[in-house]
Amino acid sequence: MDPALFTVTKLFRDCLRLSNYLASQSGIPNHRAALYKEIRQSFRQHINEKDPKKVEELKQAAHRGLSNYMFYEAQKMAKANQAAGNTNINS
Repeated sequence: MDPALFTVTKLFRDCLRLSNYLASQSGIPNHRAALYKEIRQSFRQHINEKDPKKVEELKQAAHRGLSNYMFYEAQKMAKANQAAGNTNINS
């Protein structure tokens, strides 16, 4: 398998996993299906992209999105711990 294809496939799966997590946290009915649809649509929009630079830019943008969300969640958890008076990071 082409290494570039592998990383795109892994990124796609990571995005789907994150959307599954988001849907479980939101409590909104059909949120998972809507997120999956959005991710699939975004990846399919660029499925025929052959320019390696453009593919790399798209992958980096997706990675940034995942990283930003994880940072957001970490900040939210830290604020919740601080509000609960828990200063232990490992809790």
